Amino acid sequence: MTEPARFRFPVKGEVAVFRGKHYRARGAAGLWPYAELLPGPGCPAPEGLAPREAADGSVGYPVAPERLDAWEAVHWTFRWRGELFKCTRATTATYSGDYLGSDERFAKEHLKRLVTDYYGRFPRDEVAELKLHREDLIQPLHALVRRLDEVDHFRPKAYAVYSGRTYPAAAEVDASGLIALTTGGDRPEGLIADPRDPGGERFLVAPEQLDAWYRTHWTFRAYGEPFDILGTVDGWIKGLYTSNSYGFIAHSSVLTEEKGPDGVHTQYTLKTSLDGLTDLEQHRTDLLANP
Repeated sequence: MTEPARFRFPVKGEVAVFRGKHYRARGAAGLWPYAELLPGPGCPAPEGLAPREAADGSVGYPVAPERLDAWEAVHWTFRWRGELFKCTRATTATYSGDYLGSDERFAKEHLKRLVTDYYGRFPRDEVAELKLHREDLIQPLHALVRRLDEVDHFRPKAYAVYSGRTYPAAAEVDASGLIALTTGGDRPEGLIADPRDPGGERFLVAPEQLDAWYRTHWTFRAYGEPFDILGTVDGWIKGLYTSNSYGFIAHSSVLTEEKGPDGVHTQYTLKTSLDGLTDLEQHRTDLLANP
């Protein structure tokens, strides 16, 4: 029987295969969707990758997921006296695990309790059915990246329609009352180049010259509360709380207090996965109605 104390996979965590070699791994914070390889003590650094020091002082080697042979989340389970446990630690003498069963009488009689969960530590020769579980992280990651790219990470955006063509645009007029359009290689007739743009891809237009000017943004609900999407962070949806429920703000541990864009007022934000939200909806606001 393969044992986690001796196997190349950890008791729990992430493992990536790069150029045929196994490494412990984690998501590379701030470099999503990259993985970060974590060679063990005495192991050589992954060939061709540059090291990066994390905030906690640990050193990892970021790598794009498409360069990996595999990237998986792994954990072990076992049975003790017929009951199922998730392995949390393996030593040369014992296995420790969190109880996954539902027999309250068994748990109270044999296990220790931490808040609402039960756990135990058992001699190795009493443990049976030790099993490795592996969850692929690469394919779901690729699917998420494609979905977020399709909607430009749900970022709020503004557009203007000039002579029948739609261009990304500023959401507000500038000091002279004009709107900046980003036209790329297109050079619309009747407009003046924006002198503040050295790349020559931005032009200025008056609101009355436009066929349409509008802003799009996305909203969702989480925990029954409303949010505006600000974009994504490391693959998580970041939302701005748009209600004023004191109870939710004061007693919720999911909100983060931040300074607003003006640097003075406080706002509250939330990070959630796409699976953790409901009522995802895109909105369109007519900016010509109130330029």
